[in-house]
Amino acid sequence: MTTLVLDPQSSINNALTSAPEGPLTLILREGVWREKVFVNRPDVTLISEEGARIDNDDRHGTVRDGKVFNTGDSATFTVSAPNFSALGITFSNSFDYQKGKAWNLAHKDDKEKMDLQAVALRTAFGSDHATFRACTFLGWQDTLYLDSGSTLLEDCTIKGSVDFIFGSGSALFQGCEIVSRGPGFVSAPSTFESEEVGFIFHDCVFSKEGNTDKNSVFIARPWHPAGSENRNPMVLLIDCSLAPHIHPYLWTDMASKRPDGTEKVWRGDNSRFFISSSGKENIKVEDANRLLKLMMSRL
Repeated sequence: MTTLVLDPQSSINNALTSAPEGPLTLILREGVWREKVFVNRPDVTLISEEGARIDNDDRHGTVRDGKVFNTGDSATFTVSAPNFSALGITFSNSFDYQKGKAWNLAHKDDKEKMDLQAVALRTAFGSDHATFRACTFLGWQDTLYLDSGSTLLEDCTIKGSVDFIFGSGSALFQGCEIVSRGPGFVSAPSTFESEEVGFIFHDCVFSKEGNTDKNSVFIARPWHPAGSENRNPMVLLIDCSLAPHIHPYLWTDMASKRPDGTEKVWRGDNSRFFISSSGKENIKVEDANRLLKLMMSRL
C-alpha cells in the first residue's frame, strides 16, 4: 500500500499515474485543486485533512483541443475503476449556471441555446463498489452522474437544481442531505430494465436553499437516454424527510428523442418510483426493506 500527502500545488492525476501498483491512499491538504481528475486504477482512497475541494467549470458544449464535450466529458472527477473511496472531499463544478440561464433567455428569439449540464462527479464504465463518506457534491444541473456499478453515499451533501442525481447505476444514499438550489427535479434515473435496484434514499433529508418555492421540486422523473426502451427507472425513498418545496405528486414525466428524431414522453406514474416515508406510502414496508437489503448486499 502507498500513501501520499498532496497539497493544492500538486497534481492528483500525476499521483495516480506515478504511484506504484497496488492500493493507493492520497491525503489532500486544505485547498482547491483546479483539475479534471480521472481515476483509472482500482483501490484508490482520497482523504481530506480539512477542506479539500476539487473543482472545474466545464459543461456540455465546452470545446477543447477540437473536441466538443458531452455531459459526461464535463465531469470534474471521473471514476472508472472499482473500489474507489473518498472521505470529506468536496467535488464541485463551478460553471456559472445562472449566467448560462440568463444567456439562453436573452437569445431565445434567435434560437441559440447554451447547454447547462455540468457534472461534478461521474462513476463511469468500470466503476463499482465506490464509497463516499461525509463528502459534498456541488453543482446545478447534472451534479452527480452515477452511471455504472454500485455506489454508497453516507452522510453526504448533494446540491443542485435540475436532474442533479442521475444515471443508470445503483446507489444507496444513507443519511444524506439532498439540497435543491431552485425549482426543478432531484433525480433522473435511467435504471436498466434488468436491474432491480436503482437509487435508494434511506434516512435522508430533502432540503432547499435560495429561491426554491413550495411545491416547485419533483423527486424524480424517468430518463430514457435516446428514447431507449430497455430502461425502467427506479427510485425508492425510505424514512426520508420532505420539506414543503417537494411537490405532493413527487414524480413527473420526462420526454426524450429517439435516434430517428421522434419524441416520446415517459410517465413518472408508470416508472418504478416508490416511497415509504413521510406518510406517503405506495410500497409495502417489507418490500421496501427487501430492496434496501438487496442494495446493501451489492456494496
